[in-house]
Amino acid sequence: MLLLTLPENSIAESEQLLPEQKIFTSAAFAPDGRLWRLLPSQTFVSVDYSIDFGKTFSQPVRVNPTDMPIHAWDENPPTLSVDRNGRIYVLYFANDRQSSTSFFSHSDSGEQFSVPVKISSEANTWYHYQTEMLVDATGRIHFTWHDTRDRAEYKKQGGGDLSIYHAAAKTGKTITLPADQRLAKNICSCCRTAMAEDIDGNLVLLARFVYRGNIRDHGLFKLSPDGKISEPWRVTFDDWEIEGCPAHGPALSISEDGRYHMAWFTQGEKRSGLFYAWSDDHGKTFSPPMQVGNPDKLPGRAEVLALGKRVALVWKVFDGAKTRIEAMDSVDGGLHWSAARAIAESESQSAHPALITDGKQIFLSWSSLDTGYRLIPIESIPTGQY
Repeated sequence: MLLLTLPENSIAESEQLLPEQKIFTSAAFAPDGRLWRLLPSQTFVSVDYSIDFGKTFSQPVRVNPTDMPIHAWDENPPTLSVDRNGRIYVLYFANDRQSSTSFFSHSDSGEQFSVPVKISSEANTWYHYQTEMLVDATGRIHFTWHDTRDRAEYKKQGGGDLSIYHAAAKTGKTITLPADQRLAKNICSCCRTAMAEDIDGNLVLLARFVYRGNIRDHGLFKLSPDGKISEPWRVTFDDWEIEGCPAHGPALSISEDGRYHMAWFTQGEKRSGLFYAWSDDHGKTFSPPMQVGNPDKLPGRAEVLALGKRVALVWKVFDGAKTRIEAMDSVDGGLHWSAARAIAESESQSAHPALITDGKQIFLSWSSLDTGYRLIPIESIPTGQY
């Protein structure tokens, strides 16, 4: 597990760039069934697509017209999304006036992309990273990120390391982002924030907060369609006291019936390991935490995705020689689960696992240096004891 202790002017930059950055591939399905893929290199990002579930891909199309130092690491990978109209949205990170500046570009067809723009209104002044992107049901595109601009305020008050900021705009031929706003403060610096849309239209964010006594547990907060920000409330009570950031963010998915599915990692006083829980009251209360994976194998980096009543969980384990992706699934909304099983492995450096769907099936989307990109269906198997 990577723990980051943060110097004054550097956050989350301890992981080195990899050759060609090939493991940071991102993928998403379009309504026509195409699998779009984002590929970063050292100086540019490009997209291609597959019509045979990742067996073959088209010629790549470059996104950024001008070379720039692309900057990505495990907790700060580039992202690709496709909306219900087939528009493609690309978010990536490059070293500009501030390291790891987030850039955004979009395309109606994937043949040519808009001029990249910076997400943060303070991008030239304050360091920001771990930007998340989501297109909601009304066609608005949302960006949230970790931002250091309030650091002086936190030094005076104590508490967390930084803030989460947000910007959103209506999608279309042109996208103009308004001034951004702060959504939450006292955020643990290097744990990625998970984001999902609730069935009531609220944007739901799950983040690791810094609570009194340097406790680093998780909280939920919401942004309503009319722009109202809720006060965050704590949803994990593991009492993980640590000087530094675990660099291990949570996962969140909301099913069509409104059930929240949450996975997180902790090494707290009250519980330690990887856990899953669900909520049927919009995150006010959660089911008792269920331990995920064999704790002796040090499971981590969980992802969760709900598709109707089907829920899939994947996570990483490492035995000292190989990294394996293990999976389990539920067909009744997370009440009962199949036995865990390994579905992929690598003997080289690999990305964190991601789950994507074409609306019919759930897939593992995963890259490693030795095997390249893989799209693996999460097959349903009979429910077993876990």
